Amino acid sequence: MIIQSLNRSHDRYIVLDEGTANMQIYHCGAPSKDAGKRITTITKIQDIEEYKALIQEMLGKPPLTLF
Repeated sequence: MIIQSLNRSHDRYIVLDEGTANMQIYHCGAPSKDAGKRITTITKIQDIEEYKALIQEMLGKPPLTLF
């Protein structure tokens, strides 16, 4: 699912297993549309506690519809 951050974040995040004990968050600065065109780094965030509230807030918003 892709959701908008509503101007809370410019970067992109990949969230796996949200709401579980196995939750993982990865930071990806480059947009997915540019993957393979230039060097892109995806970094696992080790301390996710600060991100959990933001993720929960964004999950409360409607999913982004792509046309």
